[in-house]
Amino acid sequence: MFSRVGDDVSLPCNNVVYPNCSSTTWIYNSVGSTVTIEEVAFGKIKVDQTERSDRLSLGSDCSLHVSDVRAEDAGQYTCQQYLTETGPQHGGDAPVHLSVLTISSTTPVTDLKSNVNMTLRCSLLTYMGHGTCISGVSLSWVPKTGTNAQVTLDTSCDIPLTVTLQKEDNNRKWTCTLTEKGNVKISIDFTSAFSGSTASTTRPALSTTSTSSAGTSNSVKLPISHIMLFVTLTIMAAIVTIHTTRRNRP
Repeated sequence: MFSRVGDDVSLPCNNVVYPNCSSTTWIYNSVGSTVTIEEVAFGKIKVDQTERSDRLSLGSDCSLHVSDVRAEDAGQYTCQQYLTETGPQHGGDAPVHLSVLTISSTTPVTDLKSNVNMTLRCSLLTYMGHGTCISGVSLSWVPKTGTNAQVTLDTSCDIPLTVTLQKEDNNRKWTCTLTEKGNVKISIDFTSAFSGSTASTTRPALSTTSTSSAGTSNSVKLPISHIMLFVTLTIMAAIVTIHTTRRNRP
């Protein structure tokens, strides 16, 4: 199963005994580690680390949901069934391999600008290790990135891309695509946003509408201080008028 960093993924459990998941246990082996971690026991999340436990949940079919996938989530997940907490395992394992597609820039994003060399790295983390391809799987940069781009194949699942940025590359999207047996399965993007290129924001001014002599409607923007002064003067004039009228009564 393939996922990108930041995605949500659901790992199926194909050997469920009790539909309420009370028989279901999920164990996890991370990439390159021989340590087995019990993440779900008899339908309950058992991970001690809050950061990870908050991203894990069980589906109604006892599938394991992993939200906001991280690179370190790659590995082998195994669904097991136990009829009782003290009894032996019931049936065989149901393993699921989660591979995570990542993209990163070795050039700090604050340094991205025209005439700077940018190096991107697209890698697949599998249960076998970093950049180690599963049979039939390969990565590629698409679309073709031009004559000034150089793609280096460390392995078919670890491909750096080096390009000399041009003005037209500001806010350009660079896409790395994963293909399995000739079929596109998933892709991941990186946007080269040049530093200092974001538009500044300004506070909106209040506006009123007036009608010109030609009969068209024009928008006139006034600062809020002018509007408040106008309202204050109007109220004061009304008070003076009322006071004068009362004094002049016979």
